[in-house]
Amino acid sequence: SVTVPKGHSYTMTNGTVGVLDVDLTGCPAGFALTAMQQVISFIVFMIFFSVAYFTPYRYMPKKLNSWFEVMCVIIFGCVFALNIALNNFSLGYI
Repeated sequence: SVTVPKGHSYTMTNGTVGVLDVDLTGCPAGFALTAMQQVISFIVFMIFFSVAYFTPYRYMPKKLNSWFEVMCVIIFGCVFALNIALNNFSLGYI
């Protein structure tokens, strides 16, 4: 997929204007940064969760007792993911 199309003009910091000769493809930096942040946050969470398990401050997640609670968690996860997606989409306008 094309990220920046051929023929797109850009301005350098010294004021000169250039035009792209080829299509630029790849993963936009916003998507890569968001993916790295999510992976690193998950790894750090798992490390702290594992360490805290063997202390008196152990965290035990609440058991979901009804379909309503399950659906609330699923909907919250979807809304959270949609928020991240919209933030990444808006980075394209910067």
